[in-house]
Amino acid sequence: MRIVIFDVFNGAGGDMIVGSLIGISLTRDDLLDVVDRLSLKIEIDVEEESVKGIMAKKLTVKSERTERTYKEVINIIENSKMDEEVIKASKDIFTIIAKAEGKIHGRNYRDSVFHEVGSDDAIFDIVSAVKGIIRLKNDGYSFYSTPVRLGEGFIEIKHGKYPVPAPATLEILSNSSLEVILGGEGELFTPTAAAILSYFCKGVYRHPFKVERVSYGAGTRETSLPNVLRLIVGRTLSHDSVVLLETLIDDTSGEIIAHAIEKIGEVALDVSATPVTGKKGRPGIILRAISDFLRAEEVAERIISETGSLGVRIYPVYHRLIAPRELKSVDVEIHGEKFQVRVKKSGLLLKPEFEDVKRIAESLEMPLVVVYRKILERIGE
Repeated sequence: MRIVIFDVFNGAGGDMIVGSLIGISLTRDDLLDVVDRLSLKIEIDVEEESVKGIMAKKLTVKSERTERTYKEVINIIENSKMDEEVIKASKDIFTIIAKAEGKIHGRNYRDSVFHEVGSDDAIFDIVSAVKGIIRLKNDGYSFYSTPVRLGEGFIEIKHGKYPVPAPATLEILSNSSLEVILGGEGELFTPTAAAILSYFCKGVYRHPFKVERVSYGAGTRETSLPNVLRLIVGRTLSHDSVVLLETLIDDTSGEIIAHAIEKIGEVALDVSATPVTGKKGRPGIILRAISDFLRAEEVAERIISETGSLGVRIYPVYHRLIAPRELKSVDVEIHGEKFQVRVKKSGLLLKPEFEDVKRIAESLEMPLVVVYRKILERIGE
């Protein structure tokens, strides 16, 4: 399995994430392309500098501070000429920030006004980071983070002086799988970085792995620790930690079970239901879900909320062997139209992503089975 670990030992900002990706999945030309496609009024410069003896890529972005509403930022991204995947993820990340702001200020997130993160430089940081991360994702990489050092003290923001971390950063973290450490020198982790890493990272990687490449993105703060974000690219044996969750349901209709399986499948790796005979001869269902170890409690809560179960059994799985696999995007042409399809490859087996097949079938108004067969023919050529 291919992995990327963001080592956030001294915090991170959006510019540091982008800097760490330069030379790994981004080039200077890629950054200029982002500026051009978004029509941003900024100047960028990339150089290598020594940060307490560590050579790191320093990204400098010059732009005027501009307040924009959430809707204005979304329009800029939607009207750009970026790839569809980049547009979607960038919008999702700004939505995470907007929802955090909306909750803090007690208003609909769609009415949020971005003071700092609405400027051209913040839009550039997020879209550039997304572009680099998605390239790695399409090459089969999964993303993790070490525990994030948040900093300490107080900062001045638009609404006054607040303790570190900023309210928006803390709200974003409350809905993520990132682990954090309080302490450090000043504000070390920004809302922009929090939203980017929360969106892509699965948590802390706790298994042995082999380091293949290392990259550093420089920040702007002067701290006793090097103000850099370390990016570690590695490979691990094809195994992971999963748990099996199970509950017996004997008082729920088939329609509700079907809906529950769909909702639980949004957070679990797999879900199944097996008919059984319960106590007093009553028919029932054993509902089982396989979950990543880090999301076990989240999956259990989803099972309880969707089925009304009074309890969920959680069994650790000693070992799960995974066939080597990779995910890549390919272009296919069907009836004269070009589409991008994510394809999973395991050994000699090629399998298109079902949601992409469904999207294309709906777009062409063709039977899904026909589109599926045509895509198989194209990617097998």
